[in-house]
Amino acid sequence: MTFTHFIDSSAFFALGDKASSEGQEINSFLLEKKPSLVTSHFVFAETISLITKRVGKKKGLETGLFILESGIVHLEEISSEIFREAWALYKKYSDKDFDLIDASSFIFCRKQKIEKVITLDRHFKQMGFKTIP
Repeated sequence: MTFTHFIDSSAFFALGDKASSEGQEINSFLLEKKPSLVTSHFVFAETISLITKRVGKKKGLETGLFILESGIVHLEEISSEIFREAWALYKKYSDKDFDLIDASSFIFCRKQKIEKVITLDRHFKQMGFKTIP
């Protein structure tokens, strides 16, 4: 299956904040362009953790169910090969403050030939991806 865009936890979080301009911009983009979206199980877990800690468990459950049941976002496993490459990338860029989940997303996107990422995380742009918004 070919995907046009990877979606990161920061975008999921922004989408849940109806008052944020970023969330509104991402929502408009999704409604207008209807891109084929993919994310990883790592990002899914990061998203639910972020929402649970910042907003509450109820919202974490709602978001998780939406992602899992909506059919809008396809979830992919991070293979052990991608994990090893992500760890190597994480170590290589000790001067950058991206985390291991970001590194796994970078490697995943490269292997899937995905160049566009829906995110508010500047690290994707630093690593050469086109970011939306």
